[in-house]
Amino acid sequence: FWELVSRLVKDHHCQITVITRALRYEGKIFAKNETYFNHRLQIIRFGPALGFFNLFGRLWFTIQSAFYALKFKPDIYLASTWLPAFSLQLIKLFKKTPQALIVIGFGSKLKWLENIITQKFKYNLVITDDLTLKDAKFIPNGVDLPRRQAGLPKHKNFTFLTIARNEPRKGIPILLKAFDLVKKQFPQAKLRLFGPGFKTISQQKLDQELFKAHCLVLPSLAEGHPLVLFEAWAHHLPVITTDVGSVSQFVNQDNGYLVPANDVQALARTMKLAIQNPSLAVMGANGFQLVSRRYSWSKTIIHYHQALGAILPKLDKYLNLIK
Repeated sequence: FWELVSRLVKDHHCQITVITRALRYEGKIFAKNETYFNHRLQIIRFGPALGFFNLFGRLWFTIQSAFYALKFKPDIYLASTWLPAFSLQLIKLFKKTPQALIVIGFGSKLKWLENIITQKFKYNLVITDDLTLKDAKFIPNGVDLPRRQAGLPKHKNFTFLTIARNEPRKGIPILLKAFDLVKKQFPQAKLRLFGPGFKTISQQKLDQELFKAHCLVLPSLAEGHPLVLFEAWAHHLPVITTDVGSVSQFVNQDNGYLVPANDVQALARTMKLAIQNPSLAVMGANGFQLVSRRYSWSKTIIHYHQALGAILPKLDKYLNLIK
């Protein structure tokens, strides 16, 4: 999200106001307004600062953000994630300003609600990173290509890496059962887990973990387009991932392994294959070539600007983004 808005401001001279929630998250409070790039990017937070899943906080923000956004006269209103899509519907009752929905990170248990938001509600443009979503402009997220860190060796023992939020759709229980089976044949193998609900580390340390691991594992039960796959490839890391969402459009036998979702035996079998594969590093190198050629952030932002410009030729004035 930060890459998207900041690069639209820096690279394409847009002016963006982001309206978002004040949050209490992992013991910290995020409630202050912020400005960047000579006030061309403003972040406005509405309170009270409650937990991310707090129902009152969500409902209050939906209504409050819509009526606050009506004070502006933007060229276009954008909503990122499904909750602000309801704010757009309220805004539409009062203004005919073009609207766009950015569908990234969907995949909750409330599939019926997501279908209403993406298929029943009307927008001038829908942008998604999920190829399974019909009637939407497909633009996968980009990645930054990190510099290789000289002298940083791989872990001594074969190490699988998983970066994910600890939530049901990420399939972590499936991964843990599969890894137990792997350990019976390869007792020296390691599994390292990072992300909200596990262990959170700085981006610098996460880069090191990506370089030091031997293979990324993503056992998700549902995804759109998981950006972590591109991040792994940006670090020359091969991947094992479930065949969900748009994943099969990117992962193939040259850069990784695809396995059925929710299948402990298939995942364990593939993890064992990876350990025994003498050409595993070549898979990582192939993944790096793919993202460096086609999926850097600079290329992604060009696609975003072109898509938004198609519904509004003069896009340099003002955007109002509700997140």
